[in-house]
Amino acid sequence: MLTRGVAVMVVAAMAAGACGRDGDGGDPDDADPGGRRARGQPDHRDPARCPSPHGVDLAVMARDVVVIGGGIAGVSVGYYLSERGLDVLLVEAEPTLAHHTTGRSAAIFLENYGNDVVRRLTVAGRAFLTEPPPQLVDGPVVTPLPVMRVGRPEQIEQLYASARSAQGLVPTTRYLDAAETLELFPVLRPELVGGSVLEPDAMEMDVAGLHQAFVRGLRANGGAIATSSPVVGLAPAAGGWRVTLPGSSIDCPVVVNAAGAWCDRIAAMAGVEPVGLVPLRRTVCVAALPDGMVADGWPFVVFETPGGGVEDAYCKPEAGGLLVSPADETPSEPCDAKPEEIDVARGLDQVARWTTLELRHVRSAWAGLRSFVADRTMVAGFAPDAPGFFWLAGQGGYGIHTSPGLGRMAAGLVVDGAVPDDLAALGLTAADLAADRPGLRGELVLGE
Repeated sequence: MLTRGVAVMVVAAMAAGACGRDGDGGDPDDADPGGRRARGQPDHRDPARCPSPHGVDLAVMARDVVVIGGGIAGVSVGYYLSERGLDVLLVEAEPTLAHHTTGRSAAIFLENYGNDVVRRLTVAGRAFLTEPPPQLVDGPVVTPLPVMRVGRPEQIEQLYASARSAQGLVPTTRYLDAAETLELFPVLRPELVGGSVLEPDAMEMDVAGLHQAFVRGLRANGGAIATSSPVVGLAPAAGGWRVTLPGSSIDCPVVVNAAGAWCDRIAAMAGVEPVGLVPLRRTVCVAALPDGMVADGWPFVVFETPGGGVEDAYCKPEAGGLLVSPADETPSEPCDAKPEEIDVARGLDQVARWTTLELRHVRSAWAGLRSFVADRTMVAGFAPDAPGFFWLAGQGGYGIHTSPGLGRMAAGLVVDGAVPDDLAALGLTAADLAADRPGLRGELVLGE
């Protein structure tokens, strides 16, 4: 637990961090109005001492928390920690933020996706997404896009039961029979359709807009961001941790490990027991629709496997065509993931099996890593074997749409040692996400 007024020493901090720059020339939102000076707090980002984003500031500075990782997990928890008045420095190894998984997401706000804990965290973020603080955004970060999970005739009872179960948390969820399903997505092959589960209030997300909202909020609160700043050393120091970057060292009482697929590697560097993170490659492509066909009004469609409960593939309308994924889960080392031709082909083949669409021309393809632990629930909590080392890892395919809820929950656990009251009212507990929960380090079953 971290309280206000904790003093931390930052020695030889890079000006990119000291000036709050992100390595791409800064941002007008990094100006201080509404930030530390406005709140009567000392401002350690004196521009006179920071003439260049690539220079070195040898002044002694104060930071309460260092967040490692500039994806959606890092910027969201950084924002919510700064909202609590803490002085936050976020460091990112890449030259730009959100370079890996965050920037490659299919980006759907889906409250019926994932296990019970994941779904409750998703629900917790709806209010922020539909009505974000106006000073943080240039426009809406979500737009309506219903999601429909389609099953075969032999899956009708399973689909109906799934819809009934989902209504406990998302009352608008409903079961559609075959005719209703075909009306919403008329290119389906009728003989394969038994029915579907519809989530009418699902939404497409502007990932860049949401990520930037958290960045703006963090900066407005006096937080700083340093890109091109890989962590090359992490070790216990008096009262906390010493974070070593190329040419600089930062002492802080709390480190938040939000490094995505690299979280276990950061932990190993710190001498902290890993949580057993498994990065899984997910492939996506955009295919051109047949001449004269438009996808306006189509929902996001998930195709169920014959056994049910697992994604066979999915597709959604996308500018210039149809976004398609084979819903693959290929184990990978942490890396800059690239699509494999066989996975792209498999996605197109699955859509062809379910629909009458002939998708031949692939306009673009990409891949990202979705990192899971054995129980497919995020890890957010202090390491039991390392005081001050806070895990924020294992978001899997849920990181974007859970980011407002998870970021705020993580900040509450760091600052207060407790879950915020409104999240606790949803049934969320610290034990749900704890780094020492039972079964955390078991074997991950693929395709669940």
